[in-house]
Amino acid sequence: MLNSIKRLLLAAAFLVMAAAACSAQPAAVFTTQVDADGRPLNSATVFTVDTPRIICSVGTAGLPVSGELSAQWLYNDGGRWTNFKTGTLAVAGGRYLAFPAGAPDTGWAPGEYAVKLYLNDKEASSAGFTVQLAPGVPLPGINNFSAVPGAITAGQSLTLSWNVQGASRIDIKPDIGSVQAGGSRLVSPAADTTYTLTALNSGGAASKSVSVTVLPFESRRASLAVVNFFREASMVYYTVRNTGDAVSNPSSSELYVSNNVAATGYIPPMAPGETRTLAFGSFSWSYFNDTAATVCVDTKSENGPPGTTESCLTTVLPGARVF
Repeated sequence: MLNSIKRLLLAAAFLVMAAAACSAQPAAVFTTQVDADGRPLNSATVFTVDTPRIICSVGTAGLPVSGELSAQWLYNDGGRWTNFKTGTLAVAGGRYLAFPAGAPDTGWAPGEYAVKLYLNDKEASSAGFTVQLAPGVPLPGINNFSAVPGAITAGQSLTLSWNVQGASRIDIKPDIGSVQAGGSRLVSPAADTTYTLTALNSGGAASKSVSVTVLPFESRRASLAVVNFFREASMVYYTVRNTGDAVSNPSSSELYVSNNVAATGYIPPMAPGETRTLAFGSFSWSYFNDTAATVCVDTKSENGPPGTTESCLTTVLPGARVF
């Protein structure tokens, strides 16, 4: 009889423990640091706006090991709760689960926050915390934030420089991110860009922006044009001008008669705007009648694709009836 009673008591105790386990609800603790197991190393319900990261740490004792826990972060925006982050982790027999939320670039907005916990997609519990400005703490001072030069050509670089005091966190957008209180950075924006520096401390955020102009890249190049050609005795001369804005490469020229190449020549490098008169020195004009001829320069595109429509010139040269 006594043994039967003991068995009944043990069975009842087991049922009570099982019921307690089944009814266990996840409880959130807010912290700024956790250990390797997700255990909170401190706890608070009030944080300042410059807190880099707030972590919702949840103990999993009594939760089903096959379950999933979700944390929905909410902000009370003028009386309406707005979801700004959600995370889900498997319980999987762990002792703690850590759900972190990093501060925005401009810091946490002062006000009320809450985290709702969902166990297997069913709301299980919730907890809240407050973010506030530290009273009496002056805003960070931005002594300097500048871009030199303020205008560049695409592909060039400029220097951003800054100096800030009294900030716990400094961020520059776009592309740069977190920086120290003073420094400089070489940047090469591809288009007009406005850089914004945000300095944050427990008293709030201060910001300053600088805008830079990126001008389109205009490549410098040489462009050769034939401006004249003529015959003296048996020699054929041609005048060529570099109409581009860069020194030309050594290049070639050709004399065409009856659509055939009659002679070739050499054009030395020429400065922008320079004009030279050259001759087809190995050629002797022997056509008896007046004959149409054409001179073309940069015939092998030594200076890139033709830059003008004047790279060839056609004229009628007098015949060799009288030398």
